[in-house]
Amino acid sequence: MFDRWLVVTDMDGSLLNHHSYDYSAAIPLLEQLQQAGIPVILNTSKTYAELQQWVKELGLKHPFIVENGSAIFIPKGYFPDSYIDQYLADAQVHDDYLVLTIGEPIERLNDFVKNNNPKAINFTQCSVEQAVALTGLSEQDAKLAQTRLFSVPLYFSEQNEEEQFIKQARIAGFNCLKGGRFLHLQGYCNKGFSMQTLKQLYQGNHELTFGLIALGDSHNDQAMLEHADVPIVVKSPGSETLVFKHPENVIFTEAPAPEGWVEGVSRAIQTQSITL
Repeated sequence: MFDRWLVVTDMDGSLLNHHSYDYSAAIPLLEQLQQAGIPVILNTSKTYAELQQWVKELGLKHPFIVENGSAIFIPKGYFPDSYIDQYLADAQVHDDYLVLTIGEPIERLNDFVKNNNPKAINFTQCSVEQAVALTGLSEQDAKLAQTRLFSVPLYFSEQNEEEQFIKQARIAGFNCLKGGRFLHLQGYCNKGFSMQTLKQLYQGNHELTFGLIALGDSHNDQAMLEHADVPIVVKSPGSETLVFKHPENVIFTEAPAPEGWVEGVSRAIQTQSITL
């Protein structure tokens, strides 16, 4: 059906265990995908600063998508210069990456939060101690998670307060995405749109068709999963609330991450007859 495949994955609760952030069970399959020339694209709510550590630790040298679809980071030299000049002329340069910005700058988002003053913890502005308590991250990793460029994670303890804030944000033209722990205020973008944009870049450069295997576990993954050719829901505390128009096309894993990630990708490889 497709000439090539992309594996596009959420991280927390999908590739990484929701509680411990362990991913060891996925290492052998990640290595097999790399040897087979199948890119693994991280599509996450995490920040650029966090992803710098993760792509190095996981040995990934492909583009990645940060802050729930807010920006696509493409390593310099990944696509030919001639292709970049034609299709990525508007991309900005940041460190060793070309950046396609789709979301809103953090300053505008924080102004909106300040003006509306919701009864929530603003993750970008809370203490490091609070950030550690909310996420279970180490102090160093929590600091990296707070260095957001395109989104503001908010922690609400009362659902009615959260629902009221979502209404206000949508009226103002912003998007709110519910993740495993936080409500993410951001520009009008999502993981699905950015995934499709990146797929088009791959297809235009290679002049081949690319199928999408996508893995997620929570509401901020919904758009990504709905636009995938093979959507995989990894079992997690929030995965049971996901609802699909065509659930018969969705792979639901029995195990949580990282074993569930391996289970889902392995089933996709089998059903699509993909050779590793």
